[in-house]
Amino acid sequence: MSWDFPLSSKNKVAFSSGLELAPPPRTRIVLPVLFFIATFFTTLLAGFWIQVNFDSSNQQEIWSRLSRLLTNPFDILNGLPYSCTILAILLAHEMGHYLTCQYYKIRATLPYMLPAPFAFGTFGAVIKIKSAFKNRHQLFDVGIAGPLSGFAIVIPALIIGLRHSREFVYTSSTISTLEFGEPLLFQLATRLFFPGDPNVDIHLHPIGWAAWFGMLATSINLLPIGQLDGGHIVYAIFGRRGHQLISYGTLASLILISLYSWPMLGYLVFALILFFLGLRHPSPDIDFPSLGKGRLCIALVGLIIFLLTLILVPVRFIDHVGRL
Repeated sequence: MSWDFPLSSKNKVAFSSGLELAPPPRTRIVLPVLFFIATFFTTLLAGFWIQVNFDSSNQQEIWSRLSRLLTNPFDILNGLPYSCTILAILLAHEMGHYLTCQYYKIRATLPYMLPAPFAFGTFGAVIKIKSAFKNRHQLFDVGIAGPLSGFAIVIPALIIGLRHSREFVYTSSTISTLEFGEPLLFQLATRLFFPGDPNVDIHLHPIGWAAWFGMLATSINLLPIGQLDGGHIVYAIFGRRGHQLISYGTLASLILISLYSWPMLGYLVFALILFFLGLRHPSPDIDFPSLGKGRLCIALVGLIIFLLTLILVPVRFIDHVGRL
């Protein structure tokens, strides 16, 4: 995810008129490194918990593995496959943005990994773009580079994860549990690795969970709204007015999807955050040229990736009926 910090009009005039500006500040490394270390630790914990659930056949075995951690703390390293995979996906995404910014000499911070003390161990990652884009070409290239780079890691992670997953059978008569939504790509891949029953329940390997989170993060970033990656792409293609209309349409869609997924609010909280942050997109210094056929074809690839990774209802409560 990238977020722009638009320059003031005074800075924009100086930027486009060729006046000599003060040298850019040095890249700050300490804070991104600290965030990375914190996120590594939280994803390691999350990965350990996911691995324990994957390896255990019942609650007693889960608690046995957890209590064993007190006498053998190095057992937590079982969370490394998940942690390394999810960090690789997030870093690939953000470094796609960062390296493209470096190519165009656009000021940007190093990626900030965002730790979370629960669930998947992370809220994702973000970079801050601190100087204006010169034209729509730069805006498009920076916006699309992240999703393409992250998706390139999601694919092998999904394959490896599904190859090590197994079918899960509920033996209880009825059990209430959380069900995580399956993006189209996941459904297609599942049919390859688990042919036969299209409604099979998968006991997903930790690397598969990292791929699932990567697909969720990719689709969210590609939402055509505000200053998300999808917002950059839409502005580069349709300009200010088109971006504004599509952003408000996307916001309304997120609210409707949240109502559909009731009582799980889905994207409602995310939609409210985007609304209060603002849907406006800063203009590049020169609001042209229009994109050529090559970039439009790449935009089509981005749209396909968005449709393949989109999860309409990421999580919901359901009742499973056991199969004997």
